[in-house]
Amino acid sequence: MLPCGQSFDPAEKWDSGDVDAGDKQLNAHRRSPEVGVSQTTTMEPSTLLSLPAEIRTEILEHVFADQIHVDGFSNRNVAGGITLDEKYKASDVLRVLLICRQLYHDAALIALRRTAFAVNSLYISNNIPDRLAVLHPKQLSALRNIAFVADAVHFRKLNEWGEYPWGLQRLNLDSISIVLHRSSFWHYLFDYTSDITRLLRRLKGVRRLIFVRNQALVKGSFKTWYNRLIGLMMKVDHQERYLKDPPRLEQTWWTWSYDDLSQSFCLESAPPKAFEDEATYMEQIAPLMEAWTVSVENEEWNPDPRARNAYY
Repeated sequence: MLPCGQSFDPAEKWDSGDVDAGDKQLNAHRRSPEVGVSQTTTMEPSTLLSLPAEIRTEILEHVFADQIHVDGFSNRNVAGGITLDEKYKASDVLRVLLICRQLYHDAALIALRRTAFAVNSLYISNNIPDRLAVLHPKQLSALRNIAFVADAVHFRKLNEWGEYPWGLQRLNLDSISIVLHRSSFWHYLFDYTSDITRLLRRLKGVRRLIFVRNQALVKGSFKTWYNRLIGLMMKVDHQERYLKDPPRLEQTWWTWSYDDLSQSFCLESAPPKAFEDEATYMEQIAPLMEAWTVSVENEEWNPDPRARNAYY
């Protein structure tokens, strides 16, 4: 076989070397790529949205992971107690949801679960139900932590909640922080002790109810009010169990703890206590009463003798 481009002359003498060279050229031609075919494959750039949904979700979990430890409060571990950070904005955390519609759908529930919402405006605190009403039911159920500043108006409205915070049954909150509004006016918290006690006996949909002094002025002292609230809770529970026929048991039992450093106290929900004979009940409640008595004795001094009238 002749190499390409050479003519055949019958009179020409064949040379085996020429034949071998021609075969090599032909084989090289067969191995060469066809004209117009690219020799390299262009890889499409990988983006977040091109990843499988499961991987995107895992990435977004890491994006909002640190927000679990952010609650919107400052001045921790310092004298005077924690305060609501007026510079904190949940919207700064949620900016990633504005990148595109797909990220909003992927990350919305994760972001709502991991983000603490802190309301530092009295006006907005009055309109929290309206703000929550615009959320999809799944988004409403995803909320975990809400803090809001409160004055006399907000404390009076607490008793209107019914069985659920702000009357919204879909809420399943880890915590609600009620933060006293800091101003030159005094808070008369003793006026709301009875209403809050009634609220606590039926309140559901929240695991921890936290009251924060927020360096506000409290008539009679903040810890004194805490002790009176706990004392009334135990007194009312005893009365409703053994002085009513039939007994009126609570829907939620609460445990309590006071933090002197942060100037706040926490009420943590627990299953309701079963009905037992009064002697057994008093035996079970005795350690709580003893601890409460010690707390009362350690209150800061209040010149008003009514502040030292115990319930038991």
